[in-house]
Amino acid sequence: MKKYQSGISLIAVALIMGVLGGIAAFALISMRQERNLFAEGLNQVGAKAAAAAAPVVATVTPPAAPMRKCVINGKTIISNTECGEKGKVIEIHDSRGIEAPKEPPKPPPQALPGPKERAMEQATR
Repeated sequence: MKKYQSGISLIAVALIMGVLGGIAAFALISMRQERNLFAEGLNQVGAKAAAAAAPVVATVTPPAAPMRKCVINGKTIISNTECGEKGKVIEIHDSRGIEAPKEPPKPPPQALPGPKERAMEQATR
């Protein structure tokens, strides 16, 4: 009676190693081009899923409510959903954020001292 091998067959190991080698090669190509091809592919798949779900989401999205400031459980909250109709309506203003200080103007270049000024400077030393 023949004894058969128990475990993973040589063909399965070759297929698994081929797939792992392909993934490693794809990762190296991605690194060489300084891009993340895995993330780009995942984003494309996500974009297709989002495009398929867009008609459903468009019908479910509620209209934008104004931002309100209210107190819930002793905490001051700024929200457009949790406050409901209570609380004070606040206005949001877009700003440029924190700007770096401007560089002061440079002083005008001083003229080179003439022979008379050099003689006076040497005499006062």
